[in-house]
Amino acid sequence: MGKQLTGAILAMGSPQTKPDIRYRVGFSVPDPVVYVQQASKKYLVVSLLDRELARRVAPDIQVYSPDALRIPRALRGALSGWIVGLLRELGIRTVTVAADFPVRAADQLRRAGLRLFVADGPLVPERAIKTRAEVGRITACQRAAVQAMRAAIRLIARARVDKKNRLRVRGRLLTSERVRRAIYRVLVDHNCTGEGTIVACDGQAATPHGIGHGPLRAHQSIVIDIFPRHLEHGYWGDLTRTVVKGTPSPALKKMYAAVKAAQAAALAKIRAGVSGRRVHLAAVAALARHGFKTGLLEGKAQGFIHSTGHGIGLEVHEAPSLSLRPGRLRAGHVVTVEPGLYYFQHGGVRIEDTVLVTRGGYRKLASCADIFQV
Repeated sequence: MGKQLTGAILAMGSPQTKPDIRYRVGFSVPDPVVYVQQASKKYLVVSLLDRELARRVAPDIQVYSPDALRIPRALRGALSGWIVGLLRELGIRTVTVAADFPVRAADQLRRAGLRLFVADGPLVPERAIKTRAEVGRITACQRAAVQAMRAAIRLIARARVDKKNRLRVRGRLLTSERVRRAIYRVLVDHNCTGEGTIVACDGQAATPHGIGHGPLRAHQSIVIDIFPRHLEHGYWGDLTRTVVKGTPSPALKKMYAAVKAAQAAALAKIRAGVSGRRVHLAAVAALARHGFKTGLLEGKAQGFIHSTGHGIGLEVHEAPSLSLRPGRLRAGHVVTVEPGLYYFQHGGVRIEDTVLVTRGGYRKLASCADIFQV
């Protein structure tokens, strides 16, 4: 986790798409806002449309509307004008911004005489340590993912195999799209959305982020990755299982056993104070002991081709990282643990759970059975 920033920080954009702002202000709206914090004092510029909401939901923040600020004529109607007006009102001339701060706005602010520094790391590093309330929100999403996973696996288990080894339920082809719709229905009942849900079979499962399409087939791996986002509070969950309808090949059985062992090895290392690198290398070593190495095969990267895990919260991928990157785990981090193997000849296998890091180890936020053959 990065160091706590000193001095004034500045962020701009919609709380709906900017997690740092949403974390600070505690509400989500689609229209852009300007947020400034200096020490413990917080300031916000919002349109008249959202002013009363902001004042009600964030009583600890001093809220301005653009009409209350002295905005340079050349910048009227622009967010950079809101920023200049607010900073002049507060007597602030130097701010720190995130690395993804818009270049055009930065140029306009510098021309207005302001100094901008780019944060060396996250603008709001404390987001990585979850409060009890945040853990509860992520847990709710994870439980929704578990229920959706059970529904997906039940649907696949009910399927019959046709003469072309395709799966059918009640005579209709069972497709990636049809299973996704079943997942979405469960997530909606839990007030979550599941955009991007992965249901990928056979060679499609060898691409970790490929969502999958078309008929599902017997005797092939089906990777199901569900990462729901709550429609109210905006936190995420993340859960993956791999199943086979029918009889998996010896290669798939070996891959599954290796991935399961790799996840167990990674989980065994997790506790406050341990580096994410050490956790990742434990998974890599377990896969190597089972005979699996990562490299180029037929010109394609295959094997274990991603990190062991990532933080999760208001973003589905956030700090910390279980990878070769530097950084140590701390109590209160919430991370996924998701080793996988990917070979275009055999398909893909991934197993993923989301856990809370504690002083002495970890706690799974929701339990989901590891079912491989259905």
